[in-house]
Amino acid sequence: MAAEATAERAAQIMQANRFDILPVEDPSGVKEYFHTLKWNDYSSVGRKTITHRDIIPFVTPLRNVVRGFALESRDFYFLVNEHRVVGLVSIANLNCRQVYVYLFSLLSELEVRLGNLATRHCSDQELLEMTWGARENEKYDEVKKRYESDKAHGYDVPFVEYMYLPDLVNAIGKNVKGLFGLLGYQSCTEFKRALGPLVELRNKVAHPNCSLISGPESCKKLWRRIDEVEDILFRLR
Repeated sequence: MAAEATAERAAQIMQANRFDILPVEDPSGVKEYFHTLKWNDYSSVGRKTITHRDIIPFVTPLRNVVRGFALESRDFYFLVNEHRVVGLVSIANLNCRQVYVYLFSLLSELEVRLGNLATRHCSDQELLEMTWGARENEKYDEVKKRYESDKAHGYDVPFVEYMYLPDLVNAIGKNVKGLFGLLGYQSCTEFKRALGPLVELRNKVAHPNCSLISGPESCKKLWRRIDEVEDILFRLR
């Protein structure tokens, strides 16, 4: 309750639960909050009144939440409905399952559209040679076995279905038929420089035990990656 809320008591609760933001409950609604003066440092906390800059509608899309954290250099927002605070979201929540699902969906569309671009301009044999070539690579052993087994059983599946995002980036970036130029990139180097970080993000999303967010700077980095995916999807569409 507001009458019982003190900085000392708030600091104890925040440290015990690793909260950087602690709303002050009141019968009339949440209007104030305690906050750590430095993220993850519970030695000193302050008390503030909620302002219009601290709130967003509770139905705000996830993309816009990440964008707000990054561009407004914020660590949290209070969620409001019917002019009342009904929840709280902080950058720590960006390590939740829903964020991974959102990113997986975004990266899956990127992979599908890059695959469509490759198949429109390259034959299966060309894609196979660009992906595997004559080199032996343990990374592809299982994929090769599955591909060869499917062919042996008469499954005529397009080769692109056996390619992952890194394979598509490498194939398109090899200057075969100038595919990267169709997306507005001037060179293979420029194309791979743009797509490389997205391959890294894809690997993180595929291994959700690895945290996406460890602090405000990693949140800004995540927003840059989302913006880069949207840029390339815009070009592909």
